Amino acid sequence: MPLYEYHCPTCDHHFDKLQPMSATGADCPRCEQPAKRALSVFAAVSKGDSGPSEFAPMPPMGGGGCCGGICGHGH
Repeated sequence: MPLYEYHCPTCDHHFDKLQPMSATGADCPRCEQPAKRALSVFAAVSKGDSGPSEFAPMPPMGGGGCCGGICGHGH
């Protein structure tokens, strides 16, 4: 399940929520009003000072592949 970032326009609270990709939104945990999904920035890990074009591989993550192992692709 992806981690989505949200911003509540009512109380200006920012929060993250693990949700299925089919989820359409979330309510603010602080004021319980509908929140808006925020644009997320992903992390990139670079290798030394060799420049921005060379990236080190990301550390291995569990979960069984692209969709938690349920897609049947076996990666």
